[in-house]
Amino acid sequence: MKVTIKDIAREANLSLSAVSRVLNNKPCRVSEEKKELIRSIAKKYNYTANQIARSLVTKKTNTFGLILPDIENIFFSSFAKRLEANCRQHGYALIITNTDDKYSEDQEMIDLLLARDVDGLFLIVSTESYQYVEPMIERLSKLEIPYVMVDRVYPEFDCNKVFFDHEKGAYLAVKHLIENGHRRIGCIANKLSTLNRDYRLDGYMKAMREYGCEIQDEYIVEGDYRIQSGYQAADKLLQTDISAFFVCNDMMTLGVFRKLYEGGYLIPEDYSIVSYDNTIAPFLSDIKLTSIEQNVAELGDTAFEVLFAQMENEELPAKDICLLPKLIVNESVQPIADEHK
Repeated sequence: MKVTIKDIAREANLSLSAVSRVLNNKPCRVSEEKKELIRSIAKKYNYTANQIARSLVTKKTNTFGLILPDIENIFFSSFAKRLEANCRQHGYALIITNTDDKYSEDQEMIDLLLARDVDGLFLIVSTESYQYVEPMIERLSKLEIPYVMVDRVYPEFDCNKVFFDHEKGAYLAVKHLIENGHRRIGCIANKLSTLNRDYRLDGYMKAMREYGCEIQDEYIVEGDYRIQSGYQAADKLLQTDISAFFVCNDMMTLGVFRKLYEGGYLIPEDYSIVSYDNTIAPFLSDIKLTSIEQNVAELGDTAFEVLFAQMENEELPAKDICLLPKLIVNESVQPIADEHK
């Protein structure tokens, strides 16, 4: 039988309000001896507060919501883990939902979390949502709870945003390949025109142009951030004369690895690779991957800090925070002779 606060009050021979204030660490005119009695009774019966009942009084559920586009993507699942740890440390539960990168699911998950009376929301929109920017912005502007757009954002929309400089990251990746003699560099980018995809493609083109490398249409192949699309894109690029791959996320890189290994190719002896995200290194036993690191811990900590600050002070102006990615150099790039030198 579940023990209630009424049972504790009865056994302690104290008022319900006094027991409630003690258990919720609120100021009250109760002696230290009585406070200790209340806590010992609660501990004896493994009492836990009824959060639903408490929320009716406080108007808070101590719950946040997180909307992810693809929970199978290691970058997003790692972010969710870091964010959940932050929430738990501050006394909040985190409800995690997944949209399969679909705009309609973005809308449905927002409805679901609002129905759960979450106190705040972390949102990584689907790639499809970039085809519906106006209705998505209209929906977000009507939210009555604090929220933060994370990783994928709308620059023109004034709201809390935390994201990485994707153009800079892609530029660093391709620059590293070029400085190691590679000029025929294939790029596997997301097929849907999202800002992250556009920024990474812009970074690729910026480095190629800056160093006078020819950009051929056949060098740029579309994917969808999933493993199978990386596999299929690698198949197309192997029919060209590239010497290196720049892959716009780690999941597609796993597909590239599979295709190369099936073909008997070696990394980096036959093809050099720079990936993006730096999340799969712990799972690779045969190669140390050079990648652009988006620090998941920094992203999760910053997103939480922004939302929590908004919870504490609703009058705070919206923050637009751009984090810097970093090139992590390992063993998947092999220098070659640059015929243009």
